[in-house]
Amino acid sequence: KLVITGTSTQTAGATQNITITAKDASGNTVTTYTGAKNITFSGATASPSPATNPTVAGTNFGTPTSLTFTAGVATASMALYKAESATINASDGSINSITGGTLNVTVSPSTMTKLAVSLASSQTNGSAFTGTNTLTALDAYGNTATGFSAAGNNITVTTTLTGSISGLSGTNKLSSAGDFTSGVANLTSLGLIFTGTSGSGTFTFTPASGTAVTSSSVTINAGAATKLVVTGTGTQTAGGSQTITVTAQDAQGNTATTYTGAKNITFSGATASPSPATNPTVAGTNFGTATSLTFTEGVATASMALYKAESATINATDGTINSN
Repeated sequence: KLVITGTSTQTAGATQNITITAKDASGNTVTTYTGAKNITFSGATASPSPATNPTVAGTNFGTPTSLTFTAGVATASMALYKAESATINASDGSINSITGGTLNVTVSPSTMTKLAVSLASSQTNGSAFTGTNTLTALDAYGNTATGFSAAGNNITVTTTLTGSISGLSGTNKLSSAGDFTSGVANLTSLGLIFTGTSGSGTFTFTPASGTAVTSSSVTINAGAATKLVVTGTGTQTAGGSQTITVTAQDAQGNTATTYTGAKNITFSGATASPSPATNPTVAGTNFGTATSLTFTEGVATASMALYKAESATINATDGTINSN
């Protein structure tokens, strides 16, 4: 059999010198096993990203490499790239190290050099992200850098959307030692929030040291309606009418598209004409009395008639939110 000896721990991307010894059934070194031998190694796998194969003497595992044995012993440099528990085996095609001759190596990830991000779409403006949202610290070979701490390497979050990032340990940064657990930051539990203009955009995570990563497109929907906005013409003739638009908006001024269906809206801000006394109306209903307007994705239209010559400031309310 062949017996491999070496160090039981190794860092991804690093090398160690291993010794391969030919032995007889009693465990004695077979000194007559000498000269060049084609040895094939197995038991370790390629790293995730980029895929980098483990090697011995510069030759990939799974491909024979020529090693020179002297009195039954050869040495070679072994490079491993995937963080894993590897059981290294050697074979010359006739004998191998499977029975009592393998080398068990725990391969640890190297330090963080880059990031990977996964964000769920869609999210709600002004609210903490929901769903599975993770940021992973990776070494140069795509292994999760389990020892990474944002305390010594802050990560700043930016976006192509117009607005601001908040909710994280450093507001728009991951800056706490507790932000990452075994190399992964749970952005949902950390409370990532975007506040600003709704739409679709990407989020970029830039470490102080290392390569930044940009997410796929995330749709940010408007938040809950917090106000009504009445728009129309700034002038009107007494007795005439105009079509006004009533829009439900969130706290950031985005149209609250979830504000939909029939809503009882009460209008105020204009008064009755003097003689005869004729009340202003919206959709045929007097100001001060609720009228049912149908909203589609946060927007409704209606005809407004005014009768008194005055400077009127029109307000709308559904009893909870208004346009004041």
